[in-house]
Amino acid sequence: MVYIVHNKDDLDQQLTLAEDKLVVIDFYADWCGPCKIIAPKLEELAEQYSDRVVVLKVNVDENEDITVEYKVNSMPTFVFIKGGDVLELLVGCNSDKLAKLMEEHAGEYTSCVEDIIDDESIADENAACSDSDNDNENENENDNTNDNYNDNDDDQDVIFCEVSAHDEDAVMEH
Repeated sequence: MVYIVHNKDDLDQQLTLAEDKLVVIDFYADWCGPCKIIAPKLEELAEQYSDRVVVLKVNVDENEDITVEYKVNSMPTFVFIKGGDVLELLVGCNSDKLAKLMEEHAGEYTSCVEDIIDDESIADENAACSDSDNDNENENENDNTNDNYNDNDDDQDVIFCEVSAHDEDAVMEH
């Protein structure tokens, strides 16, 4: 369900009620064509992620103070907030990117390092990764993208996450 924000106090209350859920704020205007185009997709995504995402709509003409606070100057603009922190902004009518960002930010977040239970599972993961890394090493030698990234839908069970240099060193020591 999409909730229409009436004023700054209403927004603050909705952000508080969201607790640890992802909040997506859609800054729109009634006269904005692209806003009207993407509205059905936003409704669909709000239903799909209703257990993990709170979707709010802010009319920029009626809520100038909120619009200024979030530095919105184009519509539609989607602001992604979690735990009170702004994670990302999406400007424009790109429903595919909107869906991708909602999935990315609404997903269950865990630290890859903390999920590793024992040294045996580390060895298993390293063996699995090293085989695929070696297969692609020569192909991607001059590629500046992530070496582990494979845009193949067959790899649905593969989870990629960013690990800090400190955590990476700790994992590699094992």
